[in-house]
Amino acid sequence: MCPVTTPFDAGGDASPARLAEQIEIYQRVGVRGVVVFGTSGEGPLIDPGEEAPLLAAARSAVRPDRALIAQVGHESLRATLASARRAEAAGADALLCLPPRYYPLGAEGIARFYRAVADACGLPLLAYHIPQRSHVDPGAGVLCELASDGTLAGIKESAGDIALQRALRDAGGREFAIFNGSARLTLEALRAGADGAILAVADAAPEPALAILEAHAAGDADGAQAWQRAIEPLADCLGARFGVPGIKAALDIRGWPGGGEPRPPLAPLGPAERDEVRAALLAAGVDLS
Repeated sequence: MCPVTTPFDAGGDASPARLAEQIEIYQRVGVRGVVVFGTSGEGPLIDPGEEAPLLAAARSAVRPDRALIAQVGHESLRATLASARRAEAAGADALLCLPPRYYPLGAEGIARFYRAVADACGLPLLAYHIPQRSHVDPGAGVLCELASDGTLAGIKESAGDIALQRALRDAGGREFAIFNGSARLTLEALRAGADGAILAVADAAPEPALAILEAHAAGDADGAQAWQRAIEPLADCLGARFGVPGIKAALDIRGWPGGGEPRPPLAPLGPAERDEVRAALLAAGVDLS
């Protein structure tokens, strides 16, 4: 699945129409669903009043056999539940949820938070584990407990913690959905039992990202490894180096509607940086002709 970007118009307002157009492109390529309001979607920079029209546009674009997941985690439980209810009302298929970050809660507090969200909402709840950005790591013990008791239906595991993914598989069983979020470890995660991937790099290059999954599913170990190696420099370029502005620059280079400028305080890339992104796309086998 793609953690789809949020396009903004020339005035800085979110553009639901362009979001829907970008989702259509992903589906034509073969992506099985999208996540809105995640890291790549500039979720922390989206106003509450912008969520409903963006969700409506995404829901109208996402085909019935594909998944729409909304990231709903905020600092307060109240705000989190409000976002969750908007997503549920819009017809989302599942919720992705960051833990609160500003006030330290500890393992028990994070468990209470996730249980409160799960109890209040009727959709499957996935934890969003990205401690390198959230600076919150609930720990394997808490996550496994929440997986085993049914509070969590799955996880987007973006720390590249393969040991955690294996522990969650044991705790939650086959019904627990594990989506790898670290592009560098996609193949390793699949071999360890992950169900799929939600990759920022796939926003700009869904074709090679899908090729890893397809080759692995077909038992083509050499092909999967070759595509894994091909995508890693692009993942570094769009991840650790340039982040969301780099992803949007890559979408612009491809002529796709999900690009444009990020929302301040994020700043767009300059010409030299965009050249780096173009070179990384080509190296990953993306056709820019």
